[in-house]
Amino acid sequence: MKRVIVNADDFGFSEAVNYGILKAIKSGIVTSTSLMANMPGFAHAVELYHSYPNLAVGVHLNLTCYRPLLSTHKTLTMENGCFHKQNDLLHYDETEMYTELKAQIQRILDAGIRIDHLDSHHHIHTTKRLRNVIVRLQKEYALPVRGGFEYPVSFPHTELSTAFYGEGAKLSSLEEIFAHVSEQEVTDIMCHPAYIDQFLYDSTSYSLKRIKEQEILCSEKAAQLIQRYGITLCTYKEVHA
Repeated sequence: MKRVIVNADDFGFSEAVNYGILKAIKSGIVTSTSLMANMPGFAHAVELYHSYPNLAVGVHLNLTCYRPLLSTHKTLTMENGCFHKQNDLLHYDETEMYTELKAQIQRILDAGIRIDHLDSHHHIHTTKRLRNVIVRLQKEYALPVRGGFEYPVSFPHTELSTAFYGEGAKLSSLEEIFAHVSEQEVTDIMCHPAYIDQFLYDSTSYSLKRIKEQEILCSEKAAQLIQRYGITLCTYKEVHA
């Protein structure tokens, strides 16, 4: 069986992103999403979740975009209160990283959301710098984690495909992924469907491409590829129950 999770990252980034993700789940091939607890669209995402409680939602751990939830950090933020960029992770204090990411997980749980996995913004959880933090959080919450690790792991995880991104955000990339899906592993295809609002446009260089992802993921041609390659679409909670 070729099992594939199509996970939309950045739920909670903004209202336009939230609406785009919901559309891709309801009308497209997206099966799962991961929520950012510290972003401006968080409350709106929570509202959508409670309107569609069958949504499969993970935590999109974040140490590189916007502001942290906690205000006590000494090493994670710049003078303006926002996180440093991702290449500054080496200078982050490990305890501060742990407490911030734990606070993000807890905020989502406290909002009444049943989370089914962990992943992260800019793949920070896969880096050796975050190894101790991720191992500790995974043990505490007993959740599967999106793969792509720079370090060996013994906890439940998926294979990760990042091919449907940037210049690879096209139908032929999806076909290439589906054609090579392993029957032994569960593959998580990372995607970023979204509509665009001013906050998204101002916050990231990866904005306009999200509309193209949205169109492809909701297309009849994408659905036909699922059938052609015998793909079983699933969620983390279905394969790691």
